[in-house]
Amino acid sequence: MRPRLRARLAFAMVSAGCFAGILGFAAGCGSKFDLPTERREGRLLVGDGTYQMIASRNDFSGIQDVLLCPSGELFLLFQDPVAKTGRVEQYTPSLVSKLSTTFGGLHNPTAIAFGANKLFVLDQGDTALARTEFPQNIPYDADCGPISLFHRPITNLAQYWYVRPYELDGNASTAGAFSDTTFAWVNGIAADANHPFPRVYVSGVQMFCVVDPFDSRLRTLTFRAGVRRYIQGTTGDGVVGNWHRDPDWIVNEGTGVGFAGDPRGMQWNEAAGEALYFADRGNNEIQKYADPAGYATSYKLEIDLNTSGKGYDADSLLFETPLDVSVDQAGFVYCLDAGNKRVLRYAPDETFVQRVDNEPDENQLRVLAPVAVSADTDQVYVADRGLNEVVRFRRRK
Repeated sequence: MRPRLRARLAFAMVSAGCFAGILGFAAGCGSKFDLPTERREGRLLVGDGTYQMIASRNDFSGIQDVLLCPSGELFLLFQDPVAKTGRVEQYTPSLVSKLSTTFGGLHNPTAIAFGANKLFVLDQGDTALARTEFPQNIPYDADCGPISLFHRPITNLAQYWYVRPYELDGNASTAGAFSDTTFAWVNGIAADANHPFPRVYVSGVQMFCVVDPFDSRLRTLTFRAGVRRYIQGTTGDGVVGNWHRDPDWIVNEGTGVGFAGDPRGMQWNEAAGEALYFADRGNNEIQKYADPAGYATSYKLEIDLNTSGKGYDADSLLFETPLDVSVDQAGFVYCLDAGNKRVLRYAPDETFVQRVDNEPDENQLRVLAPVAVSADTDQVYVADRGLNEVVRFRRRK
């Protein structure tokens, strides 16, 4: 099947009869498409701030993440979780052409982030191969002492998860890759660009050992979701340039601001105060989490039907399985509510503004299984794994 790719003319263009889309694909008179933003004779489009679907492309099998950089570059990440393979590709913002940029050395990438003029790729690796399972009658664990039934030391770091920085031209950055063996698996990544050394945030599930305070022989291997920050710069051993975990910044599993149930997609943004935004699937909310000095600017964003104008959507539905979040240059927040198959836009003060995906694609299909969102002040890209599609929405002004 030939991939679908169609765009809508900007609402300001005036013409009668047939017209050509901005990508060079003709929509044609009398076509089956009848979107609210299509130009038809006698229909007046106004700059009301709502979103129009202007392009979609459906040959993106395995789409996992989408990233629109502030400078305009568009990157798509593809993943096959069964084969544990994946790739990152760069496309023109119109979705028409794939560029020649390639990103080598990836195994099982799951998320991408932009910061410090670099592309950071989070690769899940293959933890099952990285760890060695011994028979149950060997009650020993290199990570946690003698624990019956658990023996999961890491034996092959090359198969473990890692973050790999790239220059935007596809060349591997001299900063080098890094990992952290306290995470059993990872989900999302964000990068901070406004500091002397880059700071990278990773969400996932930590594996750690709990020692009984009364009897050190009693130990339990347990798991806890959270977010960790990694910084590059001078470490305690005096080495400059190595990545290391920041012990002073941490988000642990729990409820309320500053805790997480199952953090997924993330973005760091400074437009409304330097903070990390993350989609918490476990607590069905979006969190803005600032550094401790700016903790008062943190919040927990969730649908609140009892507060007029705040967190309210026309569908009157609570968040269900939020998977990703994007924040534009003006501080507006875009929440990917996967369970309800929608993208919601909020103002920096947490006030609900509008639903973004208010138009179907050119085949009259609504998003089916959205997994990622990326936005700037005028346009929003939504990755739909169910339709193998990326849809581009643009706001009327």
